[in-house]
Amino acid sequence: MLTISYSKKSLTAAPKKYCRIILTEASTEWHRLVECTDGSLEYRMGVGKWNDVTPRTFRTLLRSIIQAAKSHQLTAIALEITSTQFPRLEEHGVAWLATTITENILLAGYEFKTYKSKPAKQPALSDVLLCGELVTTATPDLKRGVVIARYVNQARDIANTTGEHMTPNALATAAKTLAMGTNVRTKILDEKAIKKEKLGLLEAVGKGAMNPPRLIVMEYEGGKKGTAPVVLIGKGVTFDTGGLNVKPAGSMHDMHLDMSGGAAVIAAICAAGALKIKQNIVAIIPAAENAISDRSMRAGDIVTSHTGKTVEILHTDAEGRLILADAYSYATKHFKPAMIIDVATLTGASLVALGQHASAILTKDDELGAILTALGEETGDYVWPLPLWDEYKQYLKSHRADVSNISTSFAKWGGCIEGATFLSFFAPTNIPWAHIDIAPRMDSIPSDKLAKGATGEPVRLLIAFLSQHQ
Repeated sequence: MLTISYSKKSLTAAPKKYCRIILTEASTEWHRLVECTDGSLEYRMGVGKWNDVTPRTFRTLLRSIIQAAKSHQLTAIALEITSTQFPRLEEHGVAWLATTITENILLAGYEFKTYKSKPAKQPALSDVLLCGELVTTATPDLKRGVVIARYVNQARDIANTTGEHMTPNALATAAKTLAMGTNVRTKILDEKAIKKEKLGLLEAVGKGAMNPPRLIVMEYEGGKKGTAPVVLIGKGVTFDTGGLNVKPAGSMHDMHLDMSGGAAVIAAICAAGALKIKQNIVAIIPAAENAISDRSMRAGDIVTSHTGKTVEILHTDAEGRLILADAYSYATKHFKPAMIIDVATLTGASLVALGQHASAILTKDDELGAILTALGEETGDYVWPLPLWDEYKQYLKSHRADVSNISTSFAKWGGCIEGATFLSFFAPTNIPWAHIDIAPRMDSIPSDKLAKGATGEPVRLLIAFLSQHQ
């Protein structure tokens, strides 16, 4: 496991066991591992012109340092970054700089090895020593970044676990475990309680599986007593076969990641508790396995939601929006929230729209959308807006029920918007809400410079939002 230690001394005073990372204005392609006359090591690395480094490229730089250390089998490295070294970062402040450094070091250091039968033979990077000015002036912010990264990586652990092991009940257990010591209370509704609560859409999605559904409800009271909470809702489909409208070959093997939104929401509320954020927060994770059996919901079924609205199931692989709809209704009824933000790997259409570099955000509240988009830039959990206009509602008006879960014409256009539009039939009309479709960021891509698998997004974005609104 990678740990970060601190020294107020300069980089030149780092103990000999550490390979010193020397950043230069040489080309980013220029790297040299040098053995000094005293036997110590230096890794000299070009970053380009100091003035060309932006917040985006700075995150990549930090991750590149960790990747380079791993590739050279370095077990300990020392690094010093000053608050004035990169001019275009100064406007963001020392706190942002410090938090960003520790976050991205630990995110890049993460590896998921639970299922490896043999330990790696090569030495592993285990210690990063941060030196100099920031350790003197911004230690609390450095440590804040460590806490945030630790919970992001916990979300990645949960999401990377196979569907065989991360069942709805196991996800509930993981939520309870992660909440320990954070003042976050966890309540689990089992299949009997789900039926009693009339969460018909959640029940329908999960009824085909041997592992029954769960509703995970987590509460953190960090704000003034009686203040309406921010509600976070996370999609918790622990494995998605597509149901009877089964997914095609090559599109199912990574569907253990379909509960990444749920994992992110669990991690976010627990991180908020660990950081003692002064905000009342509720996290709701509807958890189900969308399986294939003689009990599975069928295309053409009509199901009654928690609100009482009826839903025609035109496609069983549009299941995420169903369980989120019941969660929206449950949150509105039981918690009277100040606002709701849901996070879900909802649609492949979001990848078609945006590629794999940003999640889609859809909301009718322009202010909320602008805040979340700006915080995405600040944290690195990028989101980009798509419209959520009432004109899209007409395509979901069912002939046999109140609403259908996909377009009644089976049109292929605007699928990401369609998913959010479906939620708008169940979301409260009197409070702000936003839908974040994280399907583009479910799995890391090479330019992320992260381990293959879950990214843990948008935990950092949610923490920044909760911190700003405390």
